[in-house]
Amino acid sequence: DLRKLLERDDIDAVSCALPIHWHAIAASWAMKAGKDVYVEKPCSHNVSEGTKLVEIQRSTGRICQVGTQARSHKAIQDGIRYIHSGKLGRVTLSRGLCYKPRKSIGIKPDGIAPDGVDYDLWQGAAPRRDFNPNRFHYEWHWNFDYGSGDLGNQGIHQMDIARWALKQDRLPNGVQTLGGRFGYVDQGNTPNTAVAVYDYPGAPLVFEVRGLPTDPLQGASIGNIVYGENGTVVFSSNYGRAAAFDKDGNVVESFNGGGNHFADFIAAVKSRKQSALAAPVHEGNVSSSLCHLGNVSYRLGEKRRFADGVKAWEKNAAGSEALERMKTHLAKNEVSIETLELTVGRPLAFDSRKLKFKRDRAADELLTREYRKGFEI
Repeated sequence: DLRKLLERDDIDAVSCALPIHWHAIAASWAMKAGKDVYVEKPCSHNVSEGTKLVEIQRSTGRICQVGTQARSHKAIQDGIRYIHSGKLGRVTLSRGLCYKPRKSIGIKPDGIAPDGVDYDLWQGAAPRRDFNPNRFHYEWHWNFDYGSGDLGNQGIHQMDIARWALKQDRLPNGVQTLGGRFGYVDQGNTPNTAVAVYDYPGAPLVFEVRGLPTDPLQGASIGNIVYGENGTVVFSSNYGRAAAFDKDGNVVESFNGGGNHFADFIAAVKSRKQSALAAPVHEGNVSSSLCHLGNVSYRLGEKRRFADGVKAWEKNAAGSEALERMKTHLAKNEVSIETLELTVGRPLAFDSRKLKFKRDRAADELLTREYRKGFEI
């Protein structure tokens, strides 16, 4: 029981390696108990609790690092500096990729939790339900009650780099997500295939999720491609390597070197310097919230025939291009587009100062959740 652990005086710091619906709650409890915190990514389950987590960090003054490990790697840092220096020219688009095959979790009946598991405690703030293996270890990722799909699981790493490249410290002016759970029928309710487009001034952020086998894009499967007037910068899934290319595809500069995210956290704990953190919680919160906003659009979406979904995105240049490639990807996986229903997410306008959607009560309700008693922040 983590509440008992937090009562102990001999514990200085904790690592919150828990299901996502526990991240912000555990981290906030720990900081209020006087502990420093390494909280895994995403640092929240929804936008509201991420905001509260930042407020608690600032009021307590505790050290709090988010587990977006790429921030500590020299290659990533140097690639970002290259972009920010202006060598890439004006940035026109920042793309994040999560091309990560995920198998079907199937359909399993409810049952009894394994011996030794306090399932009520495990569920925490989430609605109380009977035990099911597909809502438990790892498979919770694919259920919105506990996880955030691959947009907020693997994707948060690439989302963070995509936003960092744009030099944006706020949430976007709007978002729309399109996708579905294709290739199999199971108990997951998060999309395994999606495109999310974020409206930032200057250049859009486009994020792609593909859970079926797929070819890399410009050599990247789990990574980033940042497009500028003078070429591209490609960040691969190996956080210790990145490269800048000219318009003809020639490498003009390479970036190499790893890092140690945990060591950065420990150094900050020892020095008490917030500046020693590679991924302070206020940065992690913005990137985590981007994932949540994309999921809000998807969850409020309408199912349409694939052709109608394509038509709905005709005016969305960056999204339409990604959608065309998605069609090819699905065809290669023998998913029939003719009979496919596509979820076209609700286009949402967002006020980044008030942290609310504009004139959309249903969307605002998904910025938070109903918390079970005893598991509030």
